[in-house]
Amino acid sequence: MSHFVQILIFLPVVGAIIGYTCKWVAIRMLFHPARWIGVGPIGWQGVVQRRAPKFASGVADTVAKTGVGVDTLLETIDPDKLADLLAPHLQARGPALTRAALEAIKPGIWENLPPPVRDQLTAQLGPLTRPVVAALVRDLRPLLHEVIDVRGLIVEQLSGSNADRLARLFQRVGRRELQVVIWYGAVLGFLIGLLEVGGYAALEKWWLLPLIGAIDGLINNWFAIQMIFRPLKRTYYLGVFPFQGLFPARQEEISREYAAMLSTEVIGPKDLVAHVVARGGDRLVTAATATLERELGPLLAFAAMAAGTAPTPEVKARVIAAVTAELTATAPAVIEALDAPLRAQLGIAETLERSLAAMDKAEFERVLRGVFEEDEWILVTLGGVLGGAIGTLQAAIVVAVG
Repeated sequence: MSHFVQILIFLPVVGAIIGYTCKWVAIRMLFHPARWIGVGPIGWQGVVQRRAPKFASGVADTVAKTGVGVDTLLETIDPDKLADLLAPHLQARGPALTRAALEAIKPGIWENLPPPVRDQLTAQLGPLTRPVVAALVRDLRPLLHEVIDVRGLIVEQLSGSNADRLARLFQRVGRRELQVVIWYGAVLGFLIGLLEVGGYAALEKWWLLPLIGAIDGLINNWFAIQMIFRPLKRTYYLGVFPFQGLFPARQEEISREYAAMLSTEVIGPKDLVAHVVARGGDRLVTAATATLERELGPLLAFAAMAAGTAPTPEVKARVIAAVTAELTATAPAVIEALDAPLRAQLGIAETLERSLAAMDKAEFERVLRGVFEEDEWILVTLGGVLGGAIGTLQAAIVVAVG
């Protein structure tokens, strides 16, 4: 095999390796490493994790534009429907709740009550479950309006110790585009390798190879980032070749995946409950206690009399505290069981998906573009450095076999 044929095969293949490697490394640098690795100021951390607060704020801004906020969330919660969801779970806890209430009235009484009396007391609690839950939702709604901060919740869920969740969000919605870009790098690198063959054959200067390799890496990375987002609309080049930015071309599909992840991992029912407890748990307990005292007053009086005790305010307070403690203990399991139906009732995913899919494409671009913007020059420069390094290796091999 002649020296020229060897070069004809070698340079395009290595050019493809340059293109693939530059894209793979650049994309890895967006999300890895999750924590800073380096010495002093010299080192690297994934772009997304390093700028997580800013990107998380961007996600929060996007969600706000879709209309998902505290007002819409609370308006979506129907007290009666929520009561219907909760009632079976609370009724299943009927014996435990009744026992806790009676033991608070008079310790040891539950074991001394005849089973028919226990059953009667438990049966009386069952029908009260649904109206009590509905009353709680109505009474707590004004307080929830004060406590819930949707923007703060999103930023908290996607930054700090949760920055990896943000990285996973961006990787999920942009995974197809990022993978296409990596393979695009290999194809363009192969074509530039053919250009290297022509340049080397004409001038036979070894230094052309690292130079062209550096240019390959620079142009390749720059084009890769551009092709993710541009053009926003389907455009025909040379009047024949159609192309649309990879991200805007998949707006509907990306909207669906973006909405699904946010509604399950960021602002789902479990996340909202934890957020409310953290920001206003004591106030909620106080307000809920007042509602329980009002709604359960007649039953408390009956239970106290059945226990041979006067229904004094102190007795009622003990009972409410015991019932509240029992409900609090069972809350995690109930919330877990109701997560899916509550998510359906809130309709966060549907609202987000519908609004994102209808967004102007220039506005929709911001969903992902911010990840590249500030550090784009670093990624492009890295492509040039890697391309030049591999081009130097090419030159060494070509000279050695020449």
